[in-house]
Formats: sequence, structure tokens, C-alpha cells
Amino acid sequence: MRLGMPTLIEFRDIHENIRLCKELNLDFIELNMNLPICLPESMPANEIMRLKKLYGIDFTIHLPEEIDLSSFHLPIRRGHIERCKETIEWAHAAEIKTLNMHLNNGIYFTLPQQRVWINEQYEAKYLELLLDSFAELYDLSNKLSVKLCIENACNFNVSFIKRALNMLSSTFDNFYLTWDVGHDAKVNYAEQPLILSHAKQVRHMHLHDFNGKSDHQPLFTGVVPLENRLKFASEHDLSIVVEVKTSFALKESIYKLREILS
Repeated sequence: MRLGMPTLIEFRDIHENIRLCKELNLDFIELNMNLPICLPESMPANEIMRLKKLYGIDFTIHLPEEIDLSSFHLPIRRGHIERCKETIEWAHAAEIKTLNMHLNNGIYFTLPQQRVWINEQYEAKYLELLLDSFAELYDLSNKLSVKLCIENACNFNVSFIKRALNMLSSTFDNFYLTWDVGHDAKVNYAEQPLILSHAKQVRHMHLHDFNGKSDHQPLFTGVVPLENRLKFASEHDLSIVVEVKTSFALKESIYKLREILS
């Protein structure tokens, strides 16, 4: 198993993240594109290649969470598609193999007795737009040997998201998933059946704990059956981001994890 860390918001540049990655003897850092220090414009591919060679570490990429590939607004959808394509090309040039992304739920209306998702109300159009968008991205990612992994974001148990994922998996051979085990626990493991039904397509894992109130907790401080998840990761040769959010929590988690693995 290859172990990595997320880009931490407490650090203002990538070098501080790299120092911690080396201190903890981790394999890679997941560049979070929500942060301005982790953009193609901030970290050109040749600089990433230099850092990889200099420090002997690798990188994965987390696409920005606002990406919406099914927006009903054509200019917005096209802009998001283009940003994803730029990122795939950036990853390829930097020899980064794994891109992680969320599937955007869209917007909902709050009615007196229920919440109505616009994408579900107009599901046929939603699925059509999503299929067209991913057709472009999967075609490019396949040509450039980059894996685009969709992460469960407490939404794989949502009916129209389930149908979207099943549509994508049945249409594209290079459909891949990230299993975020903390998100899954947060919705009482309701995402697990869909993930396990596509177990062969899982390529990446976000590992963190859930204490009954909050996820992204240090490992072995909550209710997630982490040994089981690690066994799955080992059996499927996954890359694993220990996705806790502070350097203190990361150190604590890595030390505990290595005790378990030893």
C-alpha cells in the first residue's frame, strides 16, 4: 500500500507539506486544487517533476469541489469541463496517475415537507449532460493514462447519483472510484453497497475516522472499521490518503497506523 497525506491548510506553501511528508516517510501528497498553492498556474508540471526527483515523493490531485459537469448553464459546464481537461493534461505532463473528484449533487429547493433536488426533477437532462461531459474527460484521461476517480461524498446513497454512477460504469471502461471511508461512516455505511458492487473499479482511498459527530478524525479514534478497510486497500493495491486535516492529527494517525501494520 502506498500511503500519502493531503495538502494541509495550515501550511502556506508546498515545501512545508513536503517536509512533513518526508518526516513521516510517506509516499505522496494529494494536491488539493481548492487551495491556490495547488493549481497548474502555481505548480507547473516541470516544477512538480523537479520536486518528485529531488525529494523522492509522488503526487495525486484532488479536483476542486465546485466542479459541476452537469450544470444546465452551458458556459459554466464548459468552463468546468475545460478545467478538468487542463488538469488531466497537467497531471500527464507531471507523470501523476490519479485524479480524485466529487460528483456534484447540484441545487435543491426546500419545500415545507421535503427537499427536492433539481437534478432529480430533471433527471433525464441531468444524465444526458453528465454522460456527454464524462465522455470528453474519459476519452482524454484514457489517452493520457490518467485515472479519474470519483469519490463518495456522502452522496452515493442518493438515488439519482446512484443511477448516474451505474450509467457511467456501464458506459466507460475507465470508470474508477475513490472509497472515502469516513464519508461512508458518516451516512451509516449507506454508500458501501454501491462501492463494493464496483470493487474492481476502486483505485484510491481516503482514510480517516468518524466519531459519531465529525469525520476527518485521527485514525483509531472513532467507529470506522479501519482494519477491514486497510485489508480491502491491500487486496486491491490502492493508494491511500490519510485524510486528516492537521499536522498533529496526521502524525498521530501515521504513528498508530504503523503500529497496527507492523
